[in-house]
Amino acid sequence: MDDKTKRIQALHTTSMGVSAFVLSHFLEQNFTISSKIDGSEVTDVDIEAEMMARKLLLGAFPEDSFLGEEGDEVTGTSKYRWVVDPIDGTASFVRGVPLFGTLIGLEYDGEAIAGVASLPALEETISAVIGEGVTYQDKTVASVSTTSLLREAMICTTSYDYFKQTRSETLYAELLGCGSSLRGWSDCYGYLLLCTGRIDAVVEPLLCPWDIIPWLPIIKESGGKFTPIAKGGIASNHNLHDTLCHALSCTA
Repeated sequence: MDDKTKRIQALHTTSMGVSAFVLSHFLEQNFTISSKIDGSEVTDVDIEAEMMARKLLLGAFPEDSFLGEEGDEVTGTSKYRWVVDPIDGTASFVRGVPLFGTLIGLEYDGEAIAGVASLPALEETISAVIGEGVTYQDKTVASVSTTSLLREAMICTTSYDYFKQTRSETLYAELLGCGSSLRGWSDCYGYLLLCTGRIDAVVEPLLCPWDIIPWLPIIKESGGKFTPIAKGGIASNHNLHDTLCHALSCTA
């Protein structure tokens, strides 16, 4: 078994273990909440789940790098880097809303080559390896929608607060002017809906590496496209992408 294959296997087994740990605490509502410096919520489960992922992945591949939302980055000697968000959607998690997930991505030489997103409370998992397609629910091949007209599109975005934080209020105004149907399903759930063809685009003005790197292979392999905008990006099907980017005044 080659080095890449070993890591792809570890990607899946680690995702299963970490997401099961997160789900158990969600179902029991067993966690403590504190605030980060930026005012966002974090729980002890976020921190423990990331430590679990780090231990499993670097224990198996100590030469690799590791980047997570909650801890310090580890710089390794290989060309591989793991990128982890133990609970994407902590605000949902702490309120008993099941639209959260565990995200794990794998980069090689700075390029995202594989990713898995597990939404354990919904019992939905999607994953992809660049060049090998996307897998949904362990067996079903998923794909983005074929919608090509903005007036027929359903677009997900996040809280207006993020548009204000990134000083991209005009982007929000342009989004409102597209004539599309807008919904507030955000975090990993929005991308899951996109990559399984249930919505047509996701517009996020603020994304950290752990928010998007695990999704990039899944978006690409499901037939989607991603373009940076503000401090985040636009993800959509190919039919809609250029039109949406033009409407939001960015270059596709």
